[in-house]
Amino acid sequence: MSAPTTDQSFRNKKQRKQQVKLRRPGYAVAKYVRMSPRKVRLVVDVIRGKSVAEAEDLLRFIPKSASEPVAKVLKSAKSNAVNNDEMLEDRLVITAAYVDAGPTLKRMIPRARGSANIIKKRTSHITIIVGERETRRGNR
Repeated sequence: MSAPTTDQSFRNKKQRKQQVKLRRPGYAVAKYVRMSPRKVRLVVDVIRGKSVAEAEDLLRFIPKSASEPVAKVLKSAKSNAVNNDEMLEDRLVITAAYVDAGPTLKRMIPRARGSANIIKKRTSHITIIVGERETRRGNR
């Protein structure tokens, strides 16, 4: 089996990976957040599909502890879109937002008669993708 040939020549594997690496525009992830995914999803469901400015305002006033890490990920995704992908800040909208379950920490707590119960300390992976809103032609 031979490797696929390309018209570009790379000095080493690292340089080839840097050229070929697929970057997702307006993308940010927070991994291993020490919060239950079920609780984080309540906050993420509120901001999904909204503009970035509106979502930031909502997150500031939602009385849930999960709104803080979600706000951090949103700010990071916004910064990545503006600085790395040359998107306009006032036209950004949340195209995708989801929460996956991370690894669960299992801890023991003593119970009656020498038995034990397991306490599951769950973690979350929060992903937010922002993109530019399409302009509607013909209206203005």
